Amino acid sequence: MMSWVSFPLAGVVFSGELAWFYTFPGETKRGRCPVCGAQLCALDDGATSIAINLSALDDASDLVPVNQSFRESAVPWLAQVPDTRCAAAG
Repeated sequence: MMSWVSFPLAGVVFSGELAWFYTFPGETKRGRCPVCGAQLCALDDGATSIAINLSALDDASDLVPVNQSFRESAVPWLAQVPDTRCAAAG
């Protein structure tokens, strides 16, 4: 199971080229390492944010998560992240 974090697309810079392929044509594409094939990110067409595989980041120590997807299939040893998106909007 991969853990994903989302960032504003305008602020993301990759240090190398990615191999892109569509998982859902015209809707969602994935970026993979062209050498080993590791899935690094996911991008919806027209989106303003990009989801990045947490393990693809060099240093994630100062990231503060605000939501967690797929809670029911999360690894049991990782603490659940409270969903703060709704609280912040209200």
